[in-house]
Amino acid sequence: MPGDTDLLGAPNNTNLIKVQEMLDDNTSIEFIRLQWIDFTATVRTRIVTSRQALSLAAAGGTVSVASPIASCFLIDGQFHEVNAGAKDSLVPDWSSLTVCHYQPGHAAVMCCIDQAGRGFDHCPRSILKKAEQEIRDRHGMTFKVGIETEFYLTASPASTSPVKVVQSYSSTSALRTPYLVILEEAVRNIEKAGIPIWTFHAELVGGLFELQTDPMSALKAADALIYVQEAIKSAAVKHGLHATMAPKPFDKTHGVGQHIHISLSSGEKDDSFLAGVLSSVPAISAISMPNYDSWLRRDFAGGDWVGWDVESRTASIRKLRKAYWEFRFIDATTNTYLTLATILGLGMGSWEKGKELKAKPMSSWPSTLDEKGRQEAGVENAAPKDLKDAIEALRRDEAIHAVLGKEFCERYIRYKEHEKQMMGELTLQERRTMTMALF
Repeated sequence: MPGDTDLLGAPNNTNLIKVQEMLDDNTSIEFIRLQWIDFTATVRTRIVTSRQALSLAAAGGTVSVASPIASCFLIDGQFHEVNAGAKDSLVPDWSSLTVCHYQPGHAAVMCCIDQAGRGFDHCPRSILKKAEQEIRDRHGMTFKVGIETEFYLTASPASTSPVKVVQSYSSTSALRTPYLVILEEAVRNIEKAGIPIWTFHAELVGGLFELQTDPMSALKAADALIYVQEAIKSAAVKHGLHATMAPKPFDKTHGVGQHIHISLSSGEKDDSFLAGVLSSVPAISAISMPNYDSWLRRDFAGGDWVGWDVESRTASIRKLRKAYWEFRFIDATTNTYLTLATILGLGMGSWEKGKELKAKPMSSWPSTLDEKGRQEAGVENAAPKDLKDAIEALRRDEAIHAVLGKEFCERYIRYKEHEKQMMGELTLQERRTMTMALF
């Protein structure tokens, strides 16, 4: 067992009680999913029986997997790197144990990754958990995070169009269709798991819908997102359809985002927090919009220039009120643990220094700003045009290196460069089919 008990959750007897109580309350549960998220943002799963889960919880046990499991595979399943002489361990965080109401007989627990016995420095979930705890201990600061999950309903991952629905933003007409039952079923299963849904509605174009969770801690929000996505996809499959969160699944329709709302427990120096994130948006994009085709929805992720505004939904960041923002340069191909850890780390690093926010609200569509308009708004950074630009920005951004660790960033960059090369060899439709199947 690794010695980092702060990352493993409660003592073993508490873990055993947690698992036993869940099984006693849900006698139909036979299987426990051990889940983790790697650099592809793919949800990966090992399944154990309920009997084996009790043994793991009682002994503080782990499950061995290939090393380095966080970056072992590319998005298409090819090997990126493998250490044949080592193994990683999946360490269940039993406090995250949840009944999978969308899959009878199953429950799920999120795992942290101990890399070849060397600790958790390259585990995305552990990075976020550590960041949130350190900020709370050092500054007494907490965060509330709510996540918007947008998705299309379509016939299959190979489809070239969504289901046909005449709709517009929040239109009731989209609810007078056979598809409402899918949303209702997903929401019921999510709520049964103790994940509160704030709202759900039809989005801008036919077949596009959105669910938004209530605010919760950063780690809980990232864990909950995985459950939300699985509940939506499972409900769609049950009704003979496919749900996709891919960033740009179809040529002639709106892109798909995964906007994240973050609020601070204190409004003090909130402009400094914003300044720290804003200055690194190009580099964060390599993590928050990491898919080869994330950039096909670029206009709705902030456009040509990095800026913020109060009302405009075309800015990279929208300030909703004091110490509360919507971060829009994010899609569902991100590893949300990494994106949240990066945003919180950058923001709080700037908050500590009292960094001045020089940028003013960007009231115009970013792509329409001329040089004078950019100067007046204090806009300094152009947004990346593609994944290559974003990776180069990450390579140069010392602030992110300080947050995530230079070694981690170098490893992530090598990984994304390999993935970019592989994806670039495919046709657009081949990439779309793959991305729609996974996300």
